[in-house]
Amino acid sequence: MPFWVEQEHRDNDQHREIGITDTEAMELVTAFRLFGSWRLDLDSGHLFGSQDFSDLFGLDHTDGPMNMAAVSAQIHPDDLNFMMSTFERASVDKRTYHSIFRVGAEEENYRFLRTVGTFRDRPGTSGEVVGITYEFFPRRSGTAFVSADERWPLGSPGPDDALHEK
Repeated sequence: MPFWVEQEHRDNDQHREIGITDTEAMELVTAFRLFGSWRLDLDSGHLFGSQDFSDLFGLDHTDGPMNMAAVSAQIHPDDLNFMMSTFERASVDKRTYHSIFRVGAEEENYRFLRTVGTFRDRPGTSGEVVGITYEFFPRRSGTAFVSADERWPLGSPGPDDALHEK
C-alpha cells in the first residue's frame, strides 16, 4: 500500500516573486490543517516533532525526543517497514522524497498521512532527515465564511441550497 515517490525535487520560490514572504507562505499553508514538522537525528535515532505532528499520530506532545515505540505503534503494521526504509533511503541517497502511509489505533479507522522529507547535512555528524507530515485526505471540518452575516459548516448545503430543496 505505501509508496515512495521518486521525482526531481523542485525549488519553489514563486511566492517571493510576487511579494509573499516565506513566513507568510508557511502560515497560510498551515492555517487550516494539522501540518506537523519533524526532525530525525541520524546519530542518536531521536525523533523530534511539533505539536501538530504529535496530534496527527494521536500522541501526547513532548518537547524532547518522541517515544519511537509509540509513534511506530500508530503506523499501520503493513506500512511500518516501508517507513523505516524510507528514512534509510533519504539519508543514504540524500534526496527529497514524499510518501503516503496509514496511521491510527487498531480500533479506529486508519487515516492516510503524507510525509515530505529531505536529508540535511550537519557537519561532524551523520546528518538528519527533516520534514513535514499532514493528513493526505483531510476530514472536512471548520466553518466556511461567505460574509460577516452568513456562515455554515463545511460540507453542508449553502444558503441558497435550502431554497431549492423540496
